[in-house]
Amino acid sequence: MSVDSPAEGDLTGRELGDYRVLRRLGAGGMAEVYLAEQRSLGRQVALKTLQPTLARDGSYVLRFQQEARAAAALVHANIVQIYEVGCTDGTYYISQEYIPGQNLKQLLTRLGHGVGAVQAVNIIRQVAAALHKAAEQKIIHRDVKPENIMITPGGEVKVADFGLARMESVD
Repeated sequence: MSVDSPAEGDLTGRELGDYRVLRRLGAGGMAEVYLAEQRSLGRQVALKTLQPTLARDGSYVLRFQQEARAAAALVHANIVQIYEVGCTDGTYYISQEYIPGQNLKQLLTRLGHGVGAVQAVNIIRQVAAALHKAAEQKIIHRDVKPENIMITPGGEVKVADFGLARMESVD
């Protein structure tokens, strides 16, 4: 494989339904995330795809779909918005709001130290507002960590990755 070609399994350059995959943004235990263009609306989205090895296991597919349902139920300025969940050619995906910027872990690594008190309070306030909204909907995130806290260049905070979210039963 040449240096210029995408890695095996990399979806860069492929089309999944209405989405043209532009580049890989990152990966987690269950999924990879790509920057994609939603052709019908001419907008950039983050396309989260279930790992192919996990897509053959119904329990992982169910968990992936549960994440989409949990996050889609939440509409709040500090929560990454879900646009669509789908499957094309055996590839399960969640189309969601693309957040330009970095996650909190990347920010802290780049700074080499903690953030100042004012910035820390601003981040915590926005994360708390997102988690409060989720709690109102009986959704518990269960995986809040720096990698799941996105920060835009303007300082807006968005909580992402409701993959371990649990929806409380309403009795």
